[in-house]
Amino acid sequence: MATMPGSRRRIGARRWAAWTAVAGVLALAGTGPGEALAFRNVKEGAKAPDFTLSSTEGKTLALSSLQGKAVVLALVRQGQDRSADVLADLSRLDPSLGGETAVVAVVVNPADGDAAAWASQGGAKFPVLLDTSAEVYGLYGVVVTPSTGVLAPDGTFRGEVGSHTASYRRQVEHLIKVALGLAEQGEPLEEAASGPAKPEERKAAERELEKARLLLQRKMTDKALAAARQAVQSDPSYVEAHVVLGNLLLETSEEGAGEALGHFEKALELSPKDVDARAGTARVKSIQGDHEEAARILEGAALLNPKPEKLYYELGRVYERAGQFEKAVGAYRKALERLLEGG
Repeated sequence: MATMPGSRRRIGARRWAAWTAVAGVLALAGTGPGEALAFRNVKEGAKAPDFTLSSTEGKTLALSSLQGKAVVLALVRQGQDRSADVLADLSRLDPSLGGETAVVAVVVNPADGDAAAWASQGGAKFPVLLDTSAEVYGLYGVVVTPSTGVLAPDGTFRGEVGSHTASYRRQVEHLIKVALGLAEQGEPLEEAASGPAKPEERKAAERELEKARLLLQRKMTDKALAAARQAVQSDPSYVEAHVVLGNLLLETSEEGAGEALGHFEKALELSPKDVDARAGTARVKSIQGDHEEAARILEGAALLNPKPEKLYYELGRVYERAGQFEKAVGAYRKALERLLEGG
């Protein structure tokens, strides 16, 4: 039966609503299916925009006054756990880098509490500035906190780290070394000195996986894929390596869905509750046309995850792929709401 013009308009409106919702998610998340950008207005190698702000101690600091040193610039949100973790990690950077490095945090919501007390509680041992008019927030194009950038001694932007993960401190230290000319951008990160000893197989796999991430940031997808494969080969029991490789396979081409599914299933075999592996499995199911199963997996995973915004985003993609645009809008809106709640 032919579709009536009115029906086409209704379908078009629902599709437009879905895309409007997902655009909001992407704008706030600063990330699409295979991309994460912490600073949208600053490109690698460009001069970082200057600014002058007051600190929690009542002093004034201009970014340009720090030239001559590598600068770590972290935009953080008080009251947010990930931002507190950033402050803590930046206070524990490799002391050997201290003489040539300046660390600065910028609180993007100083009116939402006592920023000085919050920063002190987080262990900040560096200037904490107050972005009272959202000047820096807008100047650098930051849409999600925390976001961290590293500048070279000449003031040029050398790299970024979005959000906070277990490898955050190592990533920042590596970028500092890049900024100081002590390391190459694509080199694997050094192993953390603290923590229990790891088997050599896991160390090798972690090095390859960090290499894969760095290569992906530089848009060298094929090389990133090869590094992720090497990570899995080095340590087949490394859950994160299977998940990263599975996602890279999907981002490269949907033709790799079958191979990707094998890695997600292996990850779930090793860690049955791994949320990222569940999300990956759902993506494959949706690509293969089993949208109902994909939605079931994602809905279950979202209920178990305290930060389910990415899962709701994937759920929206599943519903949109299935042509269920009203449900897609609902899922994207949930993703948007959870992102706003998390800052």
